[in-house]
This record gives sequence, C-alpha cells and structure tokens, in this order.
Amino acid sequence: MSARRGEVWLLDFGEPVGREQSGRRPAVVISADSLNESRAGIVVLIPLTTTYRGLPSHVEIDRGDSGLDEVSYAKCEDSKAVSEQRLIGRLGVVGDEVMFRLARVLRFLLDL
Repeated sequence: MSARRGEVWLLDFGEPVGREQSGRRPAVVISADSLNESRAGIVVLIPLTTTYRGLPSHVEIDRGDSGLDEVSYAKCEDSKAVSEQRLIGRLGVVGDEVMFRLARVLRFLLDL
C-alpha cells in the first residue's frame, strides 16, 4: 500500500503519549512521493481534527474530494512520520491550494 502526497488516509495512531493524537483518525500525507514509494516504509503526515480551535497552525480542509464526512483541520504542529503499516485506507485527496497552505504553515513552524 503506497500513499501519495496530498492524499487523505485513515490510520491508526495507536496509544498516545502526553498530548499526541491517538486511535483511528484521518491524516493528510505531506511527504514526497519519492519517500512514500521507497523501501523506508514510512510516511510523513498531518493528523486531522474536527474541532475548530482558531489556531494559526491549523489548516481547514473541506469535505468534497478529501473523502471526509465533515470539515476538518490539519494540525500542522502534530506532523509526524509513521510506519506505512499504520495506514488503514485511502479516503480522498486535497487540492493544490490546501497543500500550499499546509506548506506555508510548516515553513513558519519549522522556521524554513
């Protein structure tokens, strides 16, 4: 199973430590397809939440092509690399504008 950049997947984050995301939830893949298709066996992604908190590090994602049941928010401050074995199923895909906004927030958070 190979995830592609910009896809939304349902995955199992497992048990949390501290304030980490946990359980089954959707996430958007942000890693380059060269990594996603490699033997590394990991994907870099951003977990989603349906709770609006008004944080500048959250990017809104509409239902539409994303495959989500309701408007959700990408929690860019929680971006992480996970094993591709955590991927359960592909839900949909986000557009170029969402990927641009995610990249902009990540550049800010990581001071790139």
